Amino acid sequence: MLERIAIIGAGNGGKAAAVDLTLQGKKVRLFDFPEFGEAINELKRAKTLSATGAVNGEVSVECLTTDPAELMDGADTVMVCTQALAHERVARTLIPFVRPEHLVLFNPGSTGGSLQCGHVFREAGMKTLPVLGETSTLTYGCRARGAHVNVAVKASRVLYGLLPSSALPAIGPELEALYPGLVRGKSVLEAGLNNGNPVIHPPITILNAARIENQGPAMKFYKDGVSPSVAALIRKLDEERMAILRALGYPAQSEPLTCVQQGYADSEDYYECYSRGPGFIEFTSPDTLDHRYFHEDLGMGLVMMCSLGAFLGVPTPVSRTFVEMGQLISGVPYFRQGKRTLASLGLEGLTRDQLEQYLQTGSMT
Repeated sequence: MLERIAIIGAGNGGKAAAVDLTLQGKKVRLFDFPEFGEAINELKRAKTLSATGAVNGEVSVECLTTDPAELMDGADTVMVCTQALAHERVARTLIPFVRPEHLVLFNPGSTGGSLQCGHVFREAGMKTLPVLGETSTLTYGCRARGAHVNVAVKASRVLYGLLPSSALPAIGPELEALYPGLVRGKSVLEAGLNNGNPVIHPPITILNAARIENQGPAMKFYKDGVSPSVAALIRKLDEERMAILRALGYPAQSEPLTCVQQGYADSEDYYECYSRGPGFIEFTSPDTLDHRYFHEDLGMGLVMMCSLGAFLGVPTPVSRTFVEMGQLISGVPYFRQGKRTLASLGLEGLTRDQLEQYLQTGSMT
């Protein structure tokens, strides 16, 4: 396993992973969906893909394709480097090709990507699922342009989990050899709840809505977008996230501490971390609110936190308020859509013990 790696998503993270893993001696294929075929064709014309920064080198990727059959031919591992909004489509695309011996890793899982994939596979009648996994965040802080990607950070601490978690002793050592910063979590749910994006992005985006729409990339998203008041709201959301983790029996640490451990920041203070952290300071703003900071982080990440809070009896008033504000601004009914909830993951109706058993064994029976 982990020798022939099929990467889905030819964006920032997919390109960084393609260079990094090829430099580590792996056979890499890079795929994107046909509507993004021009990005694949651009890489074919360039013939090589390069990276600078924390990953440094130039490689020729073994296969660049928009054909999932070509992508999966001979692959032993699938690494999904897409936005959460594409996870269901990815899972459905993989159904004809995936086998029980595969590893499918969502990098990042965006709080439940692996669980959603498992639900899709089960609904399709798959009797024995492959091992599924997710990282709490993308293993790279990076931005790509054409056939080049600048990797500001290869994260030095990223929690991850596998489904079933019983597969960790067998698969963990190989994964951790590729990514020494990986830290084993007790489950994919613990890993997913260590995703900091839903607590960081919504306060910055909503409280800077006018500036984002008026200035776009002229605004530094973190450096300009985080003030003491914004940081205070990030902290309130983070406290709800940590309360959910503790209610599930998992350890919880603040998101700024995680950022320091990952190499993004030097301070555990919420304001200092995001406004001045070296790994954050150069990131620019989007120029629209029709963006994953809304549709993914509000519409999936915070909706999932509210769903778990209701299941566990943990109040989530701040998360709910941000989702409701996002609904008012965007016109998208995130709660009604329920794109990432216990119900949408096929976990509604389970008891705490049944949920824990599923995470450990990967079996509903």
